[in-house]
Amino acid sequence: MLSLFKHRTNIGFIKNRYKAYAFSLLLFVITFISLALHGGLKMGVDFTGGTLLQVHFNDPISTDDLRLALSQAGLAGAEIQKIKDTELIKNAFLIRTGLKEKEGAGQQTIAQKVTEVLGQKYPQNPLTVDSDETVGPKIGKELKWSAFWAVMAGLLAILTYVAIRFDFRFGVAAVASLFHDVICTIGFISITGMEFSLQSVAVLLTIVGYSINDSIVVADRIRENVKKPNKETYGELINRSLNETLSRTVITVLTVLLVLLSLQFFAGRILQDFTKPLIFGLLIGTYSSIFIVAAIVADWEKKSPTKRKK
Repeated sequence: MLSLFKHRTNIGFIKNRYKAYAFSLLLFVITFISLALHGGLKMGVDFTGGTLLQVHFNDPISTDDLRLALSQAGLAGAEIQKIKDTELIKNAFLIRTGLKEKEGAGQQTIAQKVTEVLGQKYPQNPLTVDSDETVGPKIGKELKWSAFWAVMAGLLAILTYVAIRFDFRFGVAAVASLFHDVICTIGFISITGMEFSLQSVAVLLTIVGYSINDSIVVADRIRENVKKPNKETYGELINRSLNETLSRTVITVLTVLLVLLSLQFFAGRILQDFTKPLIFGLLIGTYSSIFIVAAIVADWEKKSPTKRKK
């Protein structure tokens, strides 16, 4: 089997678990402070309802000029964000309004209204609408709850699977680790000011899937080592198991990271809000599968030894 390290490592993961607990606690504090300062997550159109347009012009134009033109057309509450220029798209903007499309034949949509207003305002600088997303407030509220229950259902299913395949303690530790990863990633989204949308829910579920896969590999190695004759304490056995799977963990994370970095730098603006939190979640998920899951099981076993291993 391919190994990244020439010799087997002997890093004291379990010995340093309280430092990891302190680091995780610090991440939680930063997350909750950020959420408090920002008044919660910045919800996207998927959850709040409204219209989100991505447009670009042939020639450069300032954000202030766009804001003034839309304000004069009755869209004073529109949020305008300049998109970083790329080789494919330049002079592009995201325009978000809290309005939904009008219903009925012959009435303008928000996209049509924006296109008409800016076309009249800047006839020498043609506008192109790259994307147009509209969600009603009722559907947005339903999507918000659907997203919440999707994450909760995933965590419950994982708890059940790991508890049956390995041990209830591993199941609880794995779910605690996944909550850790989800909360930290939400903190990253909040701190960076990104919108929380259905795309963000997909990020969280992807992180949950990756993290639990890593945790299962570690749990499987621990189970194998428990069955072998040894004179180690349970904590020492867990630490050895973590070191034995470390090479596989690092190779996996580096492989996935290379793919995500390629998407981040070469796939354009549309995928960046997906790849940035996913890269962070990948790293935090790897960290938690090494330091959090095994550490919780080790402390639990220390306080309440099972008959299998005292």
